[in-house]
Amino acid sequence: MPQTTLQHIMQFQSEYHELITQFTSSHNIDELTARQIALFMDEVKYFWMKRLDIIDVELESLTEHNTCFLLSGALYLNVSENEHFYFKSLGDFHLLHDPFLKIEHFFRIPEDLIDIGEYVSLFRRVLIDSIKVLDNYQFKFFILPIQLLAVESEQNHRELLNKFFMNFISSIFGKKYEDQDSFCEDYNTFEDIENHLDPHVRNRITFNNYREDDLSLRRKIEIHKASQLGFEQLMTGKSEAEMFLVTLYSYLAQIADILLTCSMLRLYPYIRYEVTFRYLWLIMYTFIEDEKLRDMIEKAIVFYIFRKKMDGAFEHFESFEYYCEKIAEKKALPKILNSMRENDIDIFQSGIQKVAEIIQELFADVVAT
Repeated sequence: MPQTTLQHIMQFQSEYHELITQFTSSHNIDELTARQIALFMDEVKYFWMKRLDIIDVELESLTEHNTCFLLSGALYLNVSENEHFYFKSLGDFHLLHDPFLKIEHFFRIPEDLIDIGEYVSLFRRVLIDSIKVLDNYQFKFFILPIQLLAVESEQNHRELLNKFFMNFISSIFGKKYEDQDSFCEDYNTFEDIENHLDPHVRNRITFNNYREDDLSLRRKIEIHKASQLGFEQLMTGKSEAEMFLVTLYSYLAQIADILLTCSMLRLYPYIRYEVTFRYLWLIMYTFIEDEKLRDMIEKAIVFYIFRKKMDGAFEHFESFEYYCEKIAEKKALPKILNSMRENDIDIFQSGIQKVAEIIQELFADVVAT
């Protein structure tokens, strides 16, 4: 059971559940309009703003003595695909961004600039998953306004992400760029850009999945453009250099935001998607000299290896409660880390396969149950 420091957070989860239940009971979720969703977003934001200070105090107390993971690089948990089993497997407490706050900005864009129907469908998926979490697994996971807690000034936060991005662009192209316009003056086509990238970096830059390593930069961006909601419309009139920067920025800013947010709130990121993880791997050497960031990134890598190694392992599990009991007894993360220390495994240099073997051995009895 959660500690007493979670008294108000637990109360707020129940109240949040009630807020969503009221919305779904008064609306046909298959016929929602963008205006109805935008008004609901306002309610959600107001709900959290009233409670933000108390949450901040309790979360600080909680993270001081516990290993708390935050679902990162994903909008929602995805209970229908058994992702709650994976996420619950390592660490003490497991937090979720409020997913409605994560997609709020889509419903502030003028409808003539986007296909609003696609975003309404996305909202519906987020809503259904949130209901499943709150109906069935309340207090196993805590939905919180993470961004509101971590970011005091949106403008300062964006400026920090932009500065990080331009520093990265400068480093991989070997020239100091102060802004995106100066980069676009130097490059016209995807081929120009690709030819000036170091092969190591070029191969690691990906926008879709790890199987695209042998594709050209042009083809990678074409696939990405076709797969992303509203991307085609937003890129209308953009040069190829601008399209490259916008596409790359979305992934680099995402991983920088994950590290900043977790660092601010003393959380550890749980990353399950290949593309997001590859960008972590691409930039992590910038940060691992810092002891706290090294610890954060190490745990994130271990959890990612766990997710890949255990893929499909929970399809036969019927009782999530039973699994939670088993995993609480196992205390798996400290055992994995201790085994890494005993075997002198530096996960930043090598040893990923060895860590996977440690995980497989440790969880053999659980998945066989």
